[in-house]
Amino acid sequence: MSVFKRGTNWHYRFMSAGTIHSGPCTGCTTFSQAAKYEAAKRQEAAADKVQMEETEKDIRRNRTVKALVENYRRELSGGSLIALRGAYALAAAKPSRREAGAIYANLRETYWTDFVSFIEATDPDVKDLSAIRRSHCEQYVRRLVDEGRFLYPKLISPKTVKEIVAACKWVISRLEEDAGVFRNPWTGVILPAQDPVKREVFTMDELNLIWDGLARDTFCLPLFIIAANSGLTEGDICTLKWSDIDFAGGMLRRGRNKTGVPIVLPLLPELSRYLASLPRTDEYVLPKHASMYLSNRPSVSWRVKRFLEDLGIVTTVERPGMKAVSVKDLHSLRHLFAYRAKKYGIPESTIQKMVGHAVLEMTKHYADHDTDDDLREQIKKLPALFVESGESESDESADRRKLAELLPGLPIEVIRRWLAELAQPQRLLQ
Repeated sequence: MSVFKRGTNWHYRFMSAGTIHSGPCTGCTTFSQAAKYEAAKRQEAAADKVQMEETEKDIRRNRTVKALVENYRRELSGGSLIALRGAYALAAAKPSRREAGAIYANLRETYWTDFVSFIEATDPDVKDLSAIRRSHCEQYVRRLVDEGRFLYPKLISPKTVKEIVAACKWVISRLEEDAGVFRNPWTGVILPAQDPVKREVFTMDELNLIWDGLARDTFCLPLFIIAANSGLTEGDICTLKWSDIDFAGGMLRRGRNKTGVPIVLPLLPELSRYLASLPRTDEYVLPKHASMYLSNRPSVSWRVKRFLEDLGIVTTVERPGMKAVSVKDLHSLRHLFAYRAKKYGIPESTIQKMVGHAVLEMTKHYADHDTDDDLREQIKKLPALFVESGESESDESADRRKLAELLPGLPIEVIRRWLAELAQPQRLLQ
């Protein structure tokens, strides 16, 4: 026994499994008490040793079983290890029906890099694609909602969270078979509810303010004219090339900058004349805007936002504890274009091709800006049915119906003469 007295206190000291254990014998006043205390400490050390050995065995066993399962899974699936850091390049190199624009592709790579950085920091043992689990994805979504991106902590909107998740899911879906992934871990991950705030179109008063303001802002002028008459997005306007425009055929054809979805847009005569009036000094229709957008994309949006706010137009809605939501910007003119196209009778399937939406539901969403006055005006076109005895169609409704029936057969010269007589001096179409 290794007990000894130092001054008036008893102490113990012994070696177990290569480790020296020592300390005071608490509460001991005699040698016998110190000996029993030391014996108890030896038993504790021995028990700790046994527990440690069992734990190490479990760790080795789990690693072996995990490796066995992984090897067996790859054998069954024919997959191979794909490192997380190299996954995006492999996914992007695969052939695709639609090639995303360079800017969107870079953004998608940025999102994937952020996800990989999060995994490396929170679970360093995960090195390859097949090791990603749904729990990793759910933890990352929680991080996005609470703090924003891992590398750039800043509050982001639910829409941005959805875009980030879509990018990460896309990478894994492209490499599922190669990596031996039986089920994409992003499948079924619950995302935050989308923004309850709906984007607004400009009112007529705001459109008049904008038109007056554009006379003093040569930077925003071409953006607003093209957006209002084409429904193109900010990115598609800034990266519009002369080769995208067929003046002879009166058509604009290009793939969307963000998604690659084709845009097939007949040019309004006014838009065609405006585009033709611009100088051709570069491959881009708007070289200054293209340079700014390609080097610092948010800078264009900032210029537009500042222009609108200087006019007194409210562009964002604040929400407590959340990122402010943009409700009016250049993109509002894309909504306005789709809304006006629907209002003037263009089928939604045709509008879809003009604006380059991948699915019709998106076009319906963009065109859904009917006001109560719009609905009241539209209902007047519908003749009454099952009118009770003694009631008849109102004179106003009858006249509107007769005019609607006559219009398709009227000579264009008559229609133009009527329009000229009815026209009011307005800067913008209503």
